[in-house]
Amino acid sequence: MPHPRQRPRLLILSFFDISIDPRVMKQVRLFAEEYAVTTCSPGPRPHPDVEHVELDVHWARPRGRMGNAIDDLARAREWFGWSYRQTPIVQQVREKLHGREFDAAIANDADAVGIANDLVGAARVHADLHEFFPGLPQPDNLLGERQRRYWTWLVREHCAKAASSTTVGAEIARRYGEYGLTPGVVTNATHLRDLPVRETGSPIRIVHSGNPFRDRGLGEIMTAVAQTTTDVTLDLYLMKHNEVELAAVVELAEKLGERIRVLDPVAQSELVETLNGYDVGIHVLPPTSENNSLALPNKFFDFIQARLAVIVGPSLEMARIVSEYELGVVTADFSEASIRAALDTLTIADIDRAKRAADAAAPALSSESQVGVWKRAVDQIIERQGVRA
Repeated sequence: MPHPRQRPRLLILSFFDISIDPRVMKQVRLFAEEYAVTTCSPGPRPHPDVEHVELDVHWARPRGRMGNAIDDLARAREWFGWSYRQTPIVQQVREKLHGREFDAAIANDADAVGIANDLVGAARVHADLHEFFPGLPQPDNLLGERQRRYWTWLVREHCAKAASSTTVGAEIARRYGEYGLTPGVVTNATHLRDLPVRETGSPIRIVHSGNPFRDRGLGEIMTAVAQTTTDVTLDLYLMKHNEVELAAVVELAEKLGERIRVLDPVAQSELVETLNGYDVGIHVLPPTSENNSLALPNKFFDFIQARLAVIVGPSLEMARIVSEYELGVVTADFSEASIRAALDTLTIADIDRAKRAADAAAPALSSESQVGVWKRAVDQIIERQGVRA
């Protein structure tokens, strides 16, 4: 049995920049004090109290003509194990973490679990799956079908072998059961805020934050706001990752009139406090993919911590919570007409009632009520080895 150490060694691995990923940052903050945490991801060190191994997203080992030919054959024959091992970021993690020892690891998302299993041992790995990977949107062609089979292979071959797993919602957890997993649930809730419940005035101030992707229903929301008989405004705090999509949203806002403004994004550390100045948070997300139909995103919980009323479409997870806690309105469907119908019947009294409900639900729907699931999972991995914090 290993000798006890003052601080067990924990690897937190992600193939995306941890410093701008709210979900993984919760993991870092949760474990940084009690564990000797090493983070490994692209981007800068996410926390002053952790060691960081930075990955280069542009790194690739030259394969040569023969290597490229084998890679092409592996893709065509669906030798998924070979293709995974040759993925540049997987190879880079193997090289940069070679020779290091960890008592446990949290691997974020399906593509990081395999290399974590190899380096640390599957019995020491907790897999945190941010989406339902077999349901990720893919082109409806042979390449898309092969990619779906690859994601399914990753889940069955690697994620199902990890010591434990979590995902973002109850329905996604249930569906992962078909692939040999029994995930716990850690929602994308933000941390508990102590913010006022502001009285609603006129015009009613509606807000949305996120990416400017048109397939996420922004056009329908904006048009409904422009046409409703209720006195409302809409502010959109949109990221600038996709300039083409953003320009299209700005053009539509200018066309629809002065009720709608597109504003620069707000830092995550300031977002909830900024949202607190509004009345209603809106996110009517069309079910254009299986993951969209099951979505329970950060912004939904941001609205609740900001003490806003909420308008959502009939998305399974969001609609369930809105109805359970009486947080606002679930539209009949995802169409512009249904959004406008919800806005046409919106009253200040209803909004104030939903704001008070958000205030009452804020503790239960905060990250503090969720992250204990991660803590228990990692603690159990450590305890099985006889290593204590």
